[in-house]
Amino acid sequence: MKRFWPKSLFGQLMLVVALALFVAQAINFAMLVRAGERLRFAEAAGPLVARVVTAAERVEAGEPLRARRGGRRRGRLQVDIESAVEAEGLQRLTMFEERLASSLESEAFPVREIHVARADMSRLERIPHFRQRDDRRRPPEILRISIQLENDQWLNGWMRVRPPGAGALVSIVAQTVILYGVLLLVLFLFVRRVSRPLRSLTDAVHDFSNADRTEPIAVEGPRDVAGLIEAFNAMQVRIAAMLGEKDHMLGAIGHDLRTPLAALRIHTENVPDQAERARMVETITDMTETLDDILSLARLGKPNAQSEKLDLTALVESAIEDFRDVGAPVTFDDGERLVVRGRSNLLKRAIRNLIDNAVRYGDAASVRVRQDADQALIEIDDKGPGIDAEALETVFEPFTRLEESRNREQGGSGLGLALARAIVREHGGELTLENLADGGLRARLSLPLRHP
Repeated sequence: MKRFWPKSLFGQLMLVVALALFVAQAINFAMLVRAGERLRFAEAAGPLVARVVTAAERVEAGEPLRARRGGRRRGRLQVDIESAVEAEGLQRLTMFEERLASSLESEAFPVREIHVARADMSRLERIPHFRQRDDRRRPPEILRISIQLENDQWLNGWMRVRPPGAGALVSIVAQTVILYGVLLLVLFLFVRRVSRPLRSLTDAVHDFSNADRTEPIAVEGPRDVAGLIEAFNAMQVRIAAMLGEKDHMLGAIGHDLRTPLAALRIHTENVPDQAERARMVETITDMTETLDDILSLARLGKPNAQSEKLDLTALVESAIEDFRDVGAPVTFDDGERLVVRGRSNLLKRAIRNLIDNAVRYGDAASVRVRQDADQALIEIDDKGPGIDAEALETVFEPFTRLEESRNREQGGSGLGLALARAIVREHGGELTLENLADGGLRARLSLPLRHP
């Protein structure tokens, strides 16, 4: 049932109103049919009641009416000593009996019992008065009537009930079509007026990834929707201002920290102890790299360069060459040339971080590039022990280290994976980790494929 339920606000409103209107019209149709049945019976019962009252008065007046089986006819009524309905073995209709009794009570005519049944048409066809004169007309419904008077005599006769007409059905169908047409058209126009600004707002929220995008959305729709759009426009301006202040602050921090670090680097040249000087230089270098990672991670939401088409295979080969130059155990399974769109310096940095982790913690890195449907994949396997399944996501959080010793040689700054995932997601891709069945860890980087 859920798969047939519309997902959009527009579809749900249209479906709910259509179903509610259908239920209302079905109830209305049932009530009209019932009222029509009552009207048809009342039309036929009126003349019958008048004949019954007249016949009963004649009997009470002592007119010579013999009570016998199949007695004399008085119009369409006969006086008999038993019920014709029971004598002919017909199925009684309780609903019609109650209606006829109600009609007789309204005339203050007392009776003991009333029997009503549908007449046996095979018998009626032998009576000339009841033969169908025109086969093209719908035949009336013939009811067999038996009424027991106060003197125990029975008045037996027939009652013609006109056939049900198609007028009520045609009327309700026409009414339903008109209501559906008018109501759904008005609802369509109203819901579209409401959903259009909501759709614009949804698109703006999805697209709000760049602090430079501060174009306001057109304020339209009902008051509630218009108020929501105005609040979003104001929030967008505030967020853009905050991000702008953040970028200025990060630029100032980067400048203020790099200057003293460069000065410290110069002063280390005056340290006479070579081993101590090397340790100091290494510490300053690590601090500089950490600062660069922090600034890069914080500025990813505000790119300052346009993306371009890139040969992903060549980009990976370039990143691997940097490791091969220092003798790192990195292998590359060269595949087909795949083209993606992005910023080469950022993507190369993400790839370098992943390869560096594989070499540092997994002893070696095996890299391959392949295509999977409309995605370009970079898979980097290592030969390490892998990591716990619970930590496959937590390692992407900034400053998270699986090595708790705070040793930078072993644990790093805890920003490499966080920066790599942020870069990949900014390019519309995804970065995941998984443990291999035969040992080791695989980092899988996926990017949308762009055909050259």
